Amino acid sequence: MNGAQFKIEQKLNESGTTIVYKAFDESLHRHVLLKVLHKHLSNDPDLRERFVREARACAALHSEHIAQVYDLTDIDGAPAIVMEFVHGKSLKDIIAAGVRNDIDFAKKAAIHVLRGLALAHERGIIHRDIKPGNILVSDQNILKVTDFGLAYVTMSPTVTMEGMVLGTPAYMAPEQVRGDDIDARTDLFALGVTLLEILTGERIFEGSTYSECMKKVLAFKADDVKKFETRSTPEFTEFLKKMLHPKKDERFSSAREALHALGEKGSAAIVRPAPAPISKRKRLFAAAGIILCAVIIFGFMRFLADKPAEPTADGSLIPTVTKDSAVSVIGKPSTIADKPETKHVVESAPAKSENAVPPVIAKDSAKIFLTSAPWAKVYVNNQFIGETPMAKPIMLAAGIHSVMFTNPAFDPIVKMVTVESGREQTVTGNFLEQTGFVRFNVKPWAEIFVDDQYKETTPLSKPMMLSAGKHIFRFKNTSFPDIVKEVMVNAKDTVQLTVEFTK
Repeated sequence: MNGAQFKIEQKLNESGTTIVYKAFDESLHRHVLLKVLHKHLSNDPDLRERFVREARACAALHSEHIAQVYDLTDIDGAPAIVMEFVHGKSLKDIIAAGVRNDIDFAKKAAIHVLRGLALAHERGIIHRDIKPGNILVSDQNILKVTDFGLAYVTMSPTVTMEGMVLGTPAYMAPEQVRGDDIDARTDLFALGVTLLEILTGERIFEGSTYSECMKKVLAFKADDVKKFETRSTPEFTEFLKKMLHPKKDERFSSAREALHALGEKGSAAIVRPAPAPISKRKRLFAAAGIILCAVIIFGFMRFLADKPAEPTADGSLIPTVTKDSAVSVIGKPSTIADKPETKHVVESAPAKSENAVPPVIAKDSAKIFLTSAPWAKVYVNNQFIGETPMAKPIMLAAGIHSVMFTNPAFDPIVKMVTVESGREQTVTGNFLEQTGFVRFNVKPWAEIFVDDQYKETTPLSKPMMLSAGKHIFRFKNTSFPDIVKEVMVNAKDTVQLTVEFTK
């Protein structure tokens, strides 16, 4: 390996995009981390440029609570980031050991990480993947966030443009799961999840599959934090509820504001001006206006009750809906996707009734055909609408909608769809594009576990389909010790695995 200045001592980790080494910098006589972009990805000039650009931005972050980016170098033709090597343990390892799950350590972790986040956010850098594995605890008991911005950098531009979700599912915020725009408050949610894990030792969004984690995130409510209050204090519980609110606007507006809530000096809270006093006369006018509006609305609603649907000024329709009628159009995308009153209904025939009316279809809607390979459950704007294959298209109002396809055997596919009035289109979730196959030749037989989840028992009648990427295979036969293999499965390729148990 080139890079004469560095002596590689240990390979620490490898993902689908990078390899991380512990190395010794012989010029400066210190240990460092080298994060090297895979060669096949470094051939992409756009991705390479993003990797370099974001690394430079992260290098400008100087805080004792952020693992420092020292330099950029080149390792065998691939760009590599030279990072601070923190002597200590990851927060993930500390949580697993169960030795630091008290409220004082949780508060300290919150303050240290928020200090690092505050600096990064003010420089326009969002982490996107806050979790215990990306937080290091030094031998001096200082918590440091690592991999700032790099979770985003190392994703290919194609994946990003397709609206795929970035981040680790057990720590994602709801907006991240839906593929919506994210900001600094997304990192705050992930930190809230991490702090609960410190207190309880449990991942609150743990699931056996990627999609199961995501469903738990989307079903979470702020009041769910109360079930953990025996491990906390009333004040810290309220702090966590605000960090973990499903709606971004209800969380702390910034890391600085969150620090202020913890009593951190020098962190200014957001101060909103008090409303101007209202005179008695103005209050009387306001009250009269409200009463007048109520009378007008009441009369208008009585008028609508006896009148069929008519277009409004903007071309949409106000349907007359009885208890037996069905509306088949999915409404315009809401700014708050989890509003409880929002209903997404698959097109269906109305129930037979004398009072039933035909389904009302807004003028600015369009037919959307949903397909997948193989089958999938489909969610539109975070609402379950059915399972493919679907016999009929759905109607979506004009605008931008999120469509998520889930299948327990694969990572979810999230796409942002722009609907134009009257223009039919097909949205496809093709899991097979990012799927590989594995054939097994096992003697005498074995139960196959993939990433610690049981899959099948040999012999298998057909190859196993898996999402592309690195997987851990464990073969169990009660008569022999387990056999474990780490295998990289590439999209559209077939891997042949031969396993023979011997005593």
